[in-house]
Amino acid sequence: MEAQLIKVAVGIIQHENTILVAQRPHDKPYSGYWEFPGGKIEPYETSEAALKRELHEELGIEVISTKFWFQHPHFYPDKAVLLDIWRMISFNGELYGRENQILRWVTYPELLSLRLLEGNKGILKHFEQDANAIANNIRLFY
Repeated sequence: MEAQLIKVAVGIIQHENTILVAQRPHDKPYSGYWEFPGGKIEPYETSEAALKRELHEELGIEVISTKFWFQHPHFYPDKAVLLDIWRMISFNGELYGRENQILRWVTYPELLSLRLLEGNKGILKHFEQDANAIANNIRLFY
């Protein structure tokens, strides 16, 4: 049986030396795990359009500008996930958990200690390349 492929758009939102993560609510699979905001790309959407829709639905913001960063595949026992990772450049609105999820700004060392979704852990390798810049409060995404 071939694994189902799910395409996902993920937004990396940075503020000073911190990165935004969300805790999955209790009514969703993998509840309690932390993840970067984003969601499934519908068949009719581009990755960027899905990111904008998902961040509005989840965080209540209007994405103004993003930059594609990289693509990361992850394989679960029952499915394959292809993550399109985007860097947030600018947005309008106040961030809040519209789906009752907890939002948290974390430093890179704090990020390493969180119980992240397995698919999101692969993103950390890219942060590791820039860990010194993050720790030194250098804006990576602009």
